[in-house]
Amino acid sequence: MFKGILWPYQEEAVERMTDRGQMLLGMVMGAGKTPTTLGAIEALHAEGELDRCLVVVPASLKFQWLREIAKFTDAKATVIDGSKTKRETQWKMSLTSRYVIVNAETLANDADKVGKIQAVIIDESTMIKNRGAKRSKLLKRIGRTVPYRYALTGQPIENRPEELFSIMEFVDKEVLGDFKLFDRTFIVRDNWGKPLRYRNLDRMNKAMQDCMVRKTREDIQDQLPTIIHQTIPVPFDNTGASLYRKIASDLLSKISEAVHSGNGGFNVWSHYNGGDGGEAQGQIMSRLTVLRMLCDNPQLIKQSAVDYNDADTKLGSAYAADLQARGMLEGLKSTPKLDACIEYINDVLNEHPDNKVVLFSFFKKNLALIKEATKDIADSVLFTGDMNADERDVAKQRFSTDPKCRLFLSSDAGGYGVDLPMANYLISYDLPWSSGKLEQREARIIRLSSEFPHVTIATFVMQGSIEERQYDMLQMKKSVNEAFIDGKHLDKDSGMVLTLDTLSGFMRESKV
Repeated sequence: MFKGILWPYQEEAVERMTDRGQMLLGMVMGAGKTPTTLGAIEALHAEGELDRCLVVVPASLKFQWLREIAKFTDAKATVIDGSKTKRETQWKMSLTSRYVIVNAETLANDADKVGKIQAVIIDESTMIKNRGAKRSKLLKRIGRTVPYRYALTGQPIENRPEELFSIMEFVDKEVLGDFKLFDRTFIVRDNWGKPLRYRNLDRMNKAMQDCMVRKTREDIQDQLPTIIHQTIPVPFDNTGASLYRKIASDLLSKISEAVHSGNGGFNVWSHYNGGDGGEAQGQIMSRLTVLRMLCDNPQLIKQSAVDYNDADTKLGSAYAADLQARGMLEGLKSTPKLDACIEYINDVLNEHPDNKVVLFSFFKKNLALIKEATKDIADSVLFTGDMNADERDVAKQRFSTDPKCRLFLSSDAGGYGVDLPMANYLISYDLPWSSGKLEQREARIIRLSSEFPHVTIATFVMQGSIEERQYDMLQMKKSVNEAFIDGKHLDKDSGMVLTLDTLSGFMRESKV
């Protein structure tokens, strides 16, 4: 039995989910997808439609789902976690549970132990955005055997429309049909296969209406805290600027080599979505990564060089080690972004004793540097993918309940489904490559359950650097999602032209 109280839009979603049986729940992050889904499952159970469902979630969310189930229902739930021996016992216990909670990686090893189920829920369903991934194929295969399938995500498209197609193959493969037809209908590509523009998006919006529950922040803004966005530009010091220009020149040379080799150039988004550009792509990415390290904290480059030269690991960057060997890292002492960020955090925490700050960084080692640099102004916790589910849960609970713990330092492992309504400031110290990950970050404090009337989202950007181009690219990717999902930004022909300059074009024009 469902024990919570739903907003009217959530009640409408429950009705649609139970009526249709297969649904993409595309409500914006923070709008309450979890209680809405539990409301639907409990309604189906009350009607005798199901006894048991499989809940597939990122590892960091397993125990959060367990708490939400206890809060909103009186049903038994089992989390599958730990060693093989422990999991054997848990799977047996789960046979009498209404909810079986597991992460995809564990499920891949234990797929033969699932047993009889009538529903599959995939939370953060962008985990199946890659059609060719083993995880996607596994979950779609399991989903084919059950009548109720629910995919939950606030942003169905993080980078490319093909991601939506993959998710819908799980929800209801009849909606978007054959992939080749989908591609020809909605995407116009150049000779290299790169999208130039999208078209017929009015048809896309119409096709999705029946199988998707969609709510944007604008739709429920009266129920969310007011959002204040800040972009904080930070100038380089002279030594850092000089090194940036040298690395940028190296990067442009490698991009030019890739273009003239006949590979059609370089696509950073393809790299982060499983593309394989071979050695040329690796050379480009190494320089791009070191540029981003320089923007965050030059110490990251130095540490990467040390790690590479460690004969036992060689985990660092060969390019960073080469810069060190050529003496290019000498004199790098200033940390302009770190200094600006510490000053900002100090001001926020001194402003009011109830203020709490969530900070995200792409580089996990950078989080350790920030923790050390802020030790005299705030108690903090780390939250990264290197921690197991129990450790992450302890970190989250401490930040949630301890008034002295006022700084939550997270990699993008903390960007998925971790509710932090007790915080009212969020800092993107740097930016992820995915617009979906950026939305996920910001949604950690933009929630129905927020304890504050307004929240502040601050993004630190090094002036003239690759970070400015990255920010613009993320805004474009967000617009692609809104065009396909919400029908926004369309031209008179129901299409959308991609106009952002190339990476090499930006690098040539930027001034550091």
